[in-house]
Amino acid sequence: MLALTPLRQGLLLAQPMKALRATLSKYSLAELLSAGRLLLADSVHQGVLTTLRCSLVVQDDLLINTQNGESRQITIEAGQSRAVAIAQAARQLVGSRAELHGILLLLPPSEFISSRFQLSLKGESMVRSAIALQAHTLIPAYDDELLLGINAQSSEGVALWYPARTAESLFVAFQAEQLFLAAIMPRTLALPNADQLDQDLILQDEDASHLAQLELRKGVVRSLLVITQHDLEQPQFSEQWQNETAKAAPAQRIRCNSREFWDSKRCCIAAQESYCFFPKGAEQYGKQQLLLKQKRFATIAAGVLAVALCLPFVGNWAQSAWLGSQVNKLRDASVEARKSQSAVYQMEDEWGAIANYPHQNVSQVLLTLNQSINSSLSTFSLNKGVVDLSGVAQDPALLIEQLAEREEFHDVGQSRSSSGADGGARGARFGIRLNLSGVDFKGYETRYPAVKQ
Repeated sequence: MLALTPLRQGLLLAQPMKALRATLSKYSLAELLSAGRLLLADSVHQGVLTTLRCSLVVQDDLLINTQNGESRQITIEAGQSRAVAIAQAARQLVGSRAELHGILLLLPPSEFISSRFQLSLKGESMVRSAIALQAHTLIPAYDDELLLGINAQSSEGVALWYPARTAESLFVAFQAEQLFLAAIMPRTLALPNADQLDQDLILQDEDASHLAQLELRKGVVRSLLVITQHDLEQPQFSEQWQNETAKAAPAQRIRCNSREFWDSKRCCIAAQESYCFFPKGAEQYGKQQLLLKQKRFATIAAGVLAVALCLPFVGNWAQSAWLGSQVNKLRDASVEARKSQSAVYQMEDEWGAIANYPHQNVSQVLLTLNQSINSSLSTFSLNKGVVDLSGVAQDPALLIEQLAEREEFHDVGQSRSSSGADGGARGARFGIRLNLSGVDFKGYETRYPAVKQ
């Protein structure tokens, strides 16, 4: 077995430490703490929803398991609350599942209170806080504590409310059956599939006692109308119902009027957090899980910080030792390369002035000028990219303008005044000075200054 020298052991340890230090050095302490908070930013509600493994829906006097279509009768015995009856039916449906497998309970829309809102505020937290503060103003007839369900990404829509005392009664009843009631949600919002939630939908939910219509626009509840079947039998209320429901904008309609709809689901309904209602017991569980997560993160962060504090010392020692062992090898290996480099620099000094002399392409310049001057050029001189020419033209000013428009030339101007004395019928004599584009003698002379012999 090959033994590792202390130097090699240090090198092997230094590589991962060096990578970790490089990563951490890119961020300030405030940024690292902020990143840590983002890792723990999952809300208490989100932590509760991660436990969901089952969804149960109340349809008339039945409790239906949407995963397999099984159902149980909700039988309320003498002296027994409805919450206890639902919990007992849930125990029969769920069986011996683990206690902390969360259950989503879907209740009829008639059990929820709705109120319209329209605010000029922006920001989810601000909208939610403003609506929560106005709970007793929006619903003055209800004095008890209410839980709020709202998609606060929109400043306009419908807020849903559910009595906190009823939610807690259900949680306690489920807990007595060793079941964990994670959240409560209106049954109507479970009608669409998960891939339909970002569409415009009109959801119609009917059971033996009520009929409801919910308008959902890209995940935001815009309206919720509920009427009893008894009132719907009366012509006056029926007509009013038709008028109100007809106000909804056209959209895809989904209707549920029997248990067969829920039998066909065969899945655990995906909870919509914005419109879920969490009993206090469920929230307490979520807070405990979040606290455990924070403790784990704090432990990991303390360990990382301790390692990070040692990284500069260990890393610098290992890096210095490694660099010292490589300097001599690299110096010896680079002898020939340095000789070749010197030879290249010497050749560049000797031949660079010739090889890099600006190319002025005299023949092409003359051909280009002949196109504009039309064989009337008298003199032509070229010196370091500057052309002086004279000749005869009908309109020297127009000739200067034409030459200035060509991309081969720049700084085109008149070198002497035009005169028609010598040109006669052929036109006026002219003198023009221009510069060739792409010819940089100033840069060339800066790079290769003249050497006096």
